[in-house]
Formats: sequence, C-alpha cells, structure tokens
Amino acid sequence: MKKSFESAKSSSAYLFKCYMWLINTIARRGPISRAGIDAQWNVWPGNDYRKYDGIPESTFHRWRSYISTLFGIEIKCNSHNEYYIEDAPDILHSDLRERMIGLFSVNELLNDKKNLDGKILYEHVPSGELFLAPIIEALRDQYAIQITHQGFDKPEPSTFIVEPYCLKMFKQRWYMLARSPYDNKFRVYGLDRIQAIEPTDQKYEIPDTCAAERYFRHAYGVTVLEGEPEKIVISIDYNQADFLRTLPLHPSQQEIEPINGYPAFSFYVYPSEEFQRELYAYGSYVEVHEPQWLRDEFAKDAEKVNEMYNINK
Repeated sequence: MKKSFESAKSSSAYLFKCYMWLINTIARRGPISRAGIDAQWNVWPGNDYRKYDGIPESTFHRWRSYISTLFGIEIKCNSHNEYYIEDAPDILHSDLRERMIGLFSVNELLNDKKNLDGKILYEHVPSGELFLAPIIEALRDQYAIQITHQGFDKPEPSTFIVEPYCLKMFKQRWYMLARSPYDNKFRVYGLDRIQAIEPTDQKYEIPDTCAAERYFRHAYGVTVLEGEPEKIVISIDYNQADFLRTLPLHPSQQEIEPINGYPAFSFYVYPSEEFQRELYAYGSYVEVHEPQWLRDEFAKDAEKVNEMYNINK
C-alpha cells in the first residue's frame, strides 16, 4: 500500500521542524502563493518527502491549524490567494518565537551553505531537544505524560506521570516545570535526564497561565527556594560591569549608586547556589555587600582559597 504524505515521516520532532519551516518561509517571503511555497519546499534540505511534488493541500491547511494552536500564529490568505503572516516582523521578534525561529533559520542557513566546516565553532549543548516536541504538544493539549527520568543523584531511572506546566532554557539546557498528580507538588526536570516520554489520556487544567512565570520570577535559573527572595548588592570592576549591563543576570537587576568608586548592582532573587556560583565566576572582580551572611560566606571562601594557594609557604 502506498504511504500517505504525512505517514511517510510523521514523528513529532519532524513535524515540529516542518511547522517552523513554514512559519519562517511565509514570515520572511510573504505574501507568497501556494506555488511559491511548494517551490521553496521542494528545495528545502530538510524535506523528507522527495517523491511528492509540493505539500498536499489538506496537509498544508492542517499545518496552518496546528501552527495557530501551537504558536498563536495565524497564516492568512489575501484576495490574490497569497499567504502571509500579519505583523510578521513582530512575530519574528517576540520572545519564544524569535528564539525558535531564529535558531531554525540559522540551522537552515548552515545546511544550505557549503565549505563552512571549521569556520563556525559550536558550543556543545547536552541532548534534550528530542523531547521538546512531545512536551510542547502536551502543553498545548493539556494532557499528562509518562516520563522515564534519572537525576544525577539517582542510581536508577524512575518512570512516573507528570503534568507539564512550562519549558525553560537555562545555560544551554532545557528544563520542564511539571506538577505531580500524586502529591500535587511542582518539580523541575532536566530534559537531558529524560530517557523516554509517552503520552497519556489523562487531561489536566492549568488554572493560571501566568503561574509558571510567577514560579520562576525570583529564581536565577531553575532553583526555587523556600522562603522569601533577598536583596543582593554587589560592586564590580569597571571592565566587568559592561558584561552585566549588556546581559543582565536577572530581570530584577538594577544599577545603583557606585560603591567605593566601583559600579554597583542590586538583585532581588533567591540566593541559590546557582546564583552564588555565577557571582563566584567573577572572582576578585566582584565584592558582595548585602546581605551580610552572603558577604561572610564569600569572605570565608576567599580565606579557604588563600590558604589553599599558600599551603606550602
């Protein structure tokens, strides 16, 4: 039996890639006719349907519907039967869409060009992208998923059901915030520690779509501590200050009056180990002023380092 167009290659990850291609093509080239879309499709290196000439009409409109549901992006048709995305520049430069479409566009550029080996150096990113598509689909349709996960401190993997609430990227790793239906607690799971995902027929409700954003509001990275966040004040070397100005450590970051002649910044965050390690990375270029307990911790660590390097003297 001859396979249908979509059954030829229908993994969630591949279909997600097709959606991103269609958004990118119409946003950057629209208004564009169906013939124009098919012409672009037929030469796209990621096209795994080579024996088909263009995208079948029913598949094209099904993808439009999925894109509308998944990304909130409407692909419209004008009176000339050309397809376009209204406010395409805004679409291409909005938070998640900008990141996803931008990464996709760069990837396609690299795939299309030759003689780039050795000219572009990549930074290693742990695995995990494989599970983005099924988690996004679960978030979209609000059904629980069964995951097999093994934390770094666990000797064996565990399989259990969770309700996804959001995805977050931090330091080149993807994380999923999910609620356990068994104990009603929220936990964060690194996608690079997930070994398998299976959909379930268990539906759930997200009563407040901003809950995930509030959950991480005062967190640096993905660690949320019990208790209240704290105001942290530091001063930093002039040359290092520009790194903070151009890429703030946290949305709460504010530049305040200089301290002892050095640029100073304040943060309102959970003083997690992740945040402390980020400050430690600046070494002697940074000085912690508030809170006092954190200043004392940095002072103790500085003494330990000094003793370590002077141990034989």
